[in-house]
Amino acid sequence: MPASACWCRSCARGDEHLDLLVLSHRDLDHVGGARTLLGALAVDALSSSLEPGHPILAAARRAARCQAGQRWTWDGVDFAVLRPLAEDHERTLKSNAMSCVVRVSGGGRSALLTGDIEREQEALLVAEHGAALQSDVLIAPHHGSRTSSSSVFLDAVAPKIAVFQAGYRNRFGHPAADVLERYRTRGIAIVASPACGAWQWTAGGASAGECERDAARRNWHHVAALAP
Repeated sequence: MPASACWCRSCARGDEHLDLLVLSHRDLDHVGGARTLLGALAVDALSSSLEPGHPILAAARRAARCQAGQRWTWDGVDFAVLRPLAEDHERTLKSNAMSCVVRVSGGGRSALLTGDIEREQEALLVAEHGAALQSDVLIAPHHGSRTSSSSVFLDAVAPKIAVFQAGYRNRFGHPAADVLERYRTRGIAIVASPACGAWQWTAGGASAGECERDAARRNWHHVAALAP
């Protein structure tokens, strides 16, 4: 989730404190609003793949790199960082390839947060983790770009629901129609932010979820269609 979206949701809930803020990678659509959030809320720690000297790091009370192998448990929920590798921080990789990939599991449910990884990183994840990638919910890599959501990756994760975070009528055409078709042919339910708004994964089963546009419909809301 972009920091700006996290900020809006935190405000709406009346949150004043965050234990940990994870920023997947340096692209503005993923870190936009982070400095405002860090200044407005009490954020104990920041985890990211941001390079040393990045101004967001200076705004954090405590900052560390996200890297594969990190694990922690809060309130019975397990968090595991699968990417990037420790040595990736020392290499010259494009920002998408440095996305922090986190698998969250607990209570018999699981979700895989992928940032903007592309086919190369997907293939490496499948080679390293195989069926252990299986998750009920997949945050679609790279907003549904044609550079991601490879067939081998989708078969390994085998999600029940895929969430596409993309701007309405964005100039990149995300999510791409052929990418959506790969999900549909596998029977994966599709949630897209232009039509759904904020999506909240609720109690009541692996597939239970609620769109903010359905929960709080307004008469000025347009109906945003997915690609055919």
